[in-house]
Amino acid sequence: MKFKLMIGLLLASGTVLAQQVDRAKMERYYQIANGGNAERKDSLANALFAESKKYNSEDEYRTAINVLRTLEKEDKQLALEKIATKKYPKGKITREAFVTNVFYKAEETTAKEKAYLELIKKWPVANFPGDELTYDYVLGSLATSFAKDGNAKKATYYLGEMKERFWRGNGYLPAGQALLAAGDTAAAAPIFRTAMDDAYYYISLPEEQKDNKARFASMGYASSMSAYVNILVGQGKYREALEYIDKALVAAPEQADGLAKVHAKTLLGVNRKLEAYNILSRLYAKGQFETEPELKKLYGDLNGTLAGYEQYNATLKEELVKNIREHIKGNEVFKKAPDFELLNLKGDKVSLASLKGKVVVLDFWATWCQPCVRSFPGMKAAQELYAHDKDVQFVFVNTWERDKNYKENVAKFIDKNQYPFEVIFDDQKDPETGKVLAGKLGINGIPSKFILDKDGNIRYMLTGSTPNVDYIKLEMRELIESAKKEKKG
Repeated sequence: MKFKLMIGLLLASGTVLAQQVDRAKMERYYQIANGGNAERKDSLANALFAESKKYNSEDEYRTAINVLRTLEKEDKQLALEKIATKKYPKGKITREAFVTNVFYKAEETTAKEKAYLELIKKWPVANFPGDELTYDYVLGSLATSFAKDGNAKKATYYLGEMKERFWRGNGYLPAGQALLAAGDTAAAAPIFRTAMDDAYYYISLPEEQKDNKARFASMGYASSMSAYVNILVGQGKYREALEYIDKALVAAPEQADGLAKVHAKTLLGVNRKLEAYNILSRLYAKGQFETEPELKKLYGDLNGTLAGYEQYNATLKEELVKNIREHIKGNEVFKKAPDFELLNLKGDKVSLASLKGKVVVLDFWATWCQPCVRSFPGMKAAQELYAHDKDVQFVFVNTWERDKNYKENVAKFIDKNQYPFEVIFDDQKDPETGKVLAGKLGINGIPSKFILDKDGNIRYMLTGSTPNVDYIKLEMRELIESAKKEKKG
């Protein structure tokens, strides 16, 4: 018995040691991938590819493929994927390649459905326990495609096939929004209701039970709640709508801003004008100036006159500008921007040197990045503010694109949306570090914006964005005007 116990302990400690070694190895890999020079990256890529001849499991291949992807060694990554798919035709690597190259590239809904049916036949969900979310992503895309075609029955059916409850709070939204845009309120309402109820379930869990899934689920609550309550408001069911909102604000007070517009609309429906007025004032003071007509009307209704409204309006704007100035202070930096020379949509070179003497806004984006795309109307409006200022230049740096024909896709996107942007492609790697411009700037997520002064110094850097056009205009104006001033000290 003692001998067996000793063997068991040795085996257990050996397993732990192996895990520690693997973890340490992976840390080294990613240190090189994220901070090594071009020579070290090449060396690691060659070593991984040579080592792959000894791999005995699909997980080893997947790890190496992911590291090669991070190293941006696409030729070796694709070569290793080809070997792995041949060796494991029913495995995850082959399945992921099918989803990426067949399902997501199918343009017609019928082709998408055919690809989905082939997917679940060749790689049944039951064969990949714990990996249900991969299939839910596909189902959400397929349901949305049917919804855009106006086929509510199939859209609802495929949404119902989703397995992960936490995902439904977000995964249902695109299909519901597509049906709503098509005017099919009857089909959209239960979709939003399901998404709302599922998200609420996770929000209302005791704090100690809230894991990452629960936190992610809560992110879709304001959107699904707002959509569902808007339907109720459109049907004149104000009191029912208000019950849902009150419930939401108790369970998730941090969602108040996301629900503010529909909340104000609902309060107006039950003649609670002062409360609606206070909410609209808060929105206006945050830059949502589209609320002004209703705000002005309520001011007159509540005061019996519009006397003093202009001064009140100016005070709200002053408060917003003050808040923006405080916000951007936290994004101040002062360092030299790295040199670059990249091609624009016309194939002409655009370099840092060619922009010297101007305040430059560098906006890093990708066509697949929804926050980037949602910010573009605001960025267009901000650019128009400076249309006649020769000392200011907006440059939209397209980076991290996933398709081989990305240049064609980017050109189509810009043309379709009629954006008057100077777009450059961040696809030239530094010969020493092997990094593109985004990597040299230390960007970890997009959208990311950098405001450069006339001497090529980075004065501000921001990540994330908002779809609020008026706020973006004000924020960009404050950033640009500040960068125009000479840096003291």
